[in-house]
Order: sequence, then structure tokens, then C-alpha cells
Amino acid sequence: MDAKRGMLRAENLKIRLQHYAMRARTTMQANFSMIAARNQRIGTNAKLNWTPLIEIMLVVTAIVVCCFALIDKPVALQRGQLPALFSDASVFLTRFGKSDWIIIPTALALLALLLLDTNSLSKNNRFRLYRWNLWLCYILAGVGLPSLAATLLKRVIGRPRPLKLADYGLTDFQPFNTDAAFAAFPSGHSTTIGAFAMVMALLLPKYRAGFVVLAVLVGFSRVGVGAHHPSDVIAGLAFGAIGAFLIAKWFASRGILFLSTKEQVPRLRPSMRPFSKLRRQ
Repeated sequence: MDAKRGMLRAENLKIRLQHYAMRARTTMQANFSMIAARNQRIGTNAKLNWTPLIEIMLVVTAIVVCCFALIDKPVALQRGQLPALFSDASVFLTRFGKSDWIIIPTALALLALLLLDTNSLSKNNRFRLYRWNLWLCYILAGVGLPSLAATLLKRVIGRPRPLKLADYGLTDFQPFNTDAAFAAFPSGHSTTIGAFAMVMALLLPKYRAGFVVLAVLVGFSRVGVGAHHPSDVIAGLAFGAIGAFLIAKWFASRGILFLSTKEQVPRLRPSMRPFSKLRRQ
């Protein structure tokens, strides 16, 4: 009898999983259909003007080189000697540079939306669900991909952290070293928060100044805890922000979520209403 009940439970679980998988596939097909219909209606315009981006990258490179030559060593020598208030604030802020608090809730929310029964929703509510799916997809890709790239890149470069300054200095790189003490450049936390700030600035442009301030504070908290040099932080912030922007342009090139503006400055605007207005509907 117990074996029969176990088989029935397993069969019921299998049926439920198949049901949810079919529901998720139906939702994704509906989303792709909306994207295709939108492209036919308005087309896409996402040609990337590389000139401003190259200029930005050259400026960032110059700043990183100057920090490397003039600032990194004096700051590293002060490691552990900073005021207690600054150190405590850095310990608190640096937690926001981890990607798990962004990636995990976003992935779970996206999965939950995919499993919703859309057949019972009105046309307007289905479109709202479609827009939420796109938001979550962009947050997941815009933060996750630059963070992953930075994690791999820092291992390839192998720059020693400030705690290794006495033994290795600033220039004794150890490429492909698996020791975390040689994973300073670029800062992974700074890359994550830089990407997050760019993602949210594009989705919620009204609050972009706040996101920029948050990114700078969290990024330089890595200097405050003695884990990175200033040049690591600046490179990480720029790497994350540019990566998130390029992913947004990729979305725009396929008519997903964004429309490219015609100005020379590389700028995007969401094709939907801001979050605050959407919430009032």
C-alpha cells in the first residue's frame, strides 16, 4: 500500500511539473510573439555610435593609470589606519556590492512570473506581465553578465590586493593565480554595483543621480575595507556600467524593452512608463 501511494505521489508530482513547464513555455512564447509584433509595428533603431563610448573608455583608462601611478600606493600604505567611522561605514556599504542580493531575487521573481496562469488575465494585464518579464530579464543580464566577466577577467590579470603590497608591490601581477589575494583588478563588487546603477538609471531615469551616488559609495567602500586599490574600483565601476549599457543596446537592437534615441550621446530611454506610474495603474 505504501509503495502504491509513493507511486501515486510521484506521478502527481510529475504531472504538476509538466503543467508548470507547459505554462512557462506558453508565457515565453507569448512574450516572443509580443516582441515580434512590436518590431513589425515600430521597427528598431539601435545602431551604436562607438565614438562617445571610446572617448569615455579613454578617459577612464587615463584616470585608472593616474591612480595606479600616484594614488594606489599611498592609499594602500594607510590600510588599517583609517578612522573607525569610515571603516565601519565601508564594512556596511560593501555588502551591497555582492551580486546575490540582486541576482537571486530577480531570478526567483522571473520564474514566478513565468509560472503564472496567463489565460485568466485580461489583455492589459498580460501586457503588464510581459513588461515585467522584460524588466527582470534586463536586470538579470545587465548585472549578471558584467559581474561574471569581471570575475573571470580579474583571475586572468592576477593583480595583488593591498594586503600583498609589501611582498609584491603594485606591478608584480600573477596571471591565472587562483588565490583570491591576486584578484584585485577590476573590483568585482564595484563592477556589480556599477552595472546595477546603470541598469536602474536606464529603467528609472528620474532617480539616476541617487543610483550614481550609491555606486560611488559602495565602490569606494572596497578601498575602505582594504580589499582594493582606487584604480581597481574606478575600473570596476566603469566596466560594470559600460557592460550594462551595451546589453541595453543589444536589447534595443532586437526591439526589446528599449528604444534608441537619435542623439549623438549614447543614451537610451525605456519604451514603457516609469515604474512609479506603472504602479499607479
